[in-house]
Amino acid sequence: MVAPTLNRQAGVALLAALILIMALVFILGNIFYRHQIDISQTSQALHRDQALLLALSGENWARQMLEADNVDYDHFGETWAQAIPAMPVDGGMINGCISDLQGRFNLNSLKAFDTNTKLNAALADKNASEPVVWNQLLALLEIPVYPGRVETIIDWIDEKSDLVGSSGAEQDDYAMLLPPRMIANEMMVEPSELASVMGYEIFEVQTLMPWITALPDKTHININTASDELLIAMGGNLDTQFRDAVLDRRPIEDLGTFHDQIDIELSLSKGDAVNRWPKSLVDITTNYFQLYIEVLLGDVRIEVKSIINRLSSGETVIIHRDITTVPASLPKDSASSLQTLTDEADSDEDSENATENTDMQPACLMIGAF
Repeated sequence: MVAPTLNRQAGVALLAALILIMALVFILGNIFYRHQIDISQTSQALHRDQALLLALSGENWARQMLEADNVDYDHFGETWAQAIPAMPVDGGMINGCISDLQGRFNLNSLKAFDTNTKLNAALADKNASEPVVWNQLLALLEIPVYPGRVETIIDWIDEKSDLVGSSGAEQDDYAMLLPPRMIANEMMVEPSELASVMGYEIFEVQTLMPWITALPDKTHININTASDELLIAMGGNLDTQFRDAVLDRRPIEDLGTFHDQIDIELSLSKGDAVNRWPKSLVDITTNYFQLYIEVLLGDVRIEVKSIINRLSSGETVIIHRDITTVPASLPKDSASSLQTLTDEADSDEDSENATENTDMQPACLMIGAF
């Protein structure tokens, strides 16, 4: 009778030992797992900080490049317009590009037409102006055009509480929406804000994004960097003729000479080009640029988008900066990157021209940042 009792006690002891060992294994495994997580998080934090410092260094380099640039005219053939070479760094890579924001339509420029008299006079004139160009750009992109398209934007960005026109919208109109919305009554901060303006659908704004911007003051359109679509919209009844005339003469070094040449080529009266495309609308210089920098370091990818204002003195300041940090393993989201300023060629001939003039294309398109 003693032997069975001893066997049972030995079995219980063995089972207890196995349970203890199993508990130790689970505890040690959990400690090791947490340790690995701590190491990974520390590594990611370190890489994130290093990547941000690299991006800011690239930003300073871009500012120095713009400050050293010839400010008499800006075009795609200049140094700033070339993609930043993909530079290997210890454990990763950095690349980027600079985009000309004045090659786009500045929504805030419509504020100059903040009275019914100014707006109606501009819309009734055959000459190009921001309201006219905006409506023509909408039509070109097959977005419905009606009077409220311009008026609601002006009411959104001006400080006044009265309607600029009968089709406009002020706070009383936005209060009736579901859900209600507060009107800004100040300049737009970013172009996507257009989706908040009454009458504009999200899909319409998504269509417009490659060709619009929201800069802190009224700006000219740089015809040296403007897209085909924007040039056609500026051309009015001479849409493609104006576009072709501009593209054939890029880079344009003197706006006065360009106007004289346009008079001859498009069979206009002498001085008519200056009236059709006034210096209040077009120019050949740029003050606002957008820098895109991507840094890959370890398991971290940082994307930095900075808006750079080049002052009349030649100095540059950063007026806006967006920093996005994502795991490097995730696919690149093209929607978060800079939007393209040029469309694909519409014909084989256009494709050949694009191939022959690759130095005149936005650098961000070349590296796939768009």
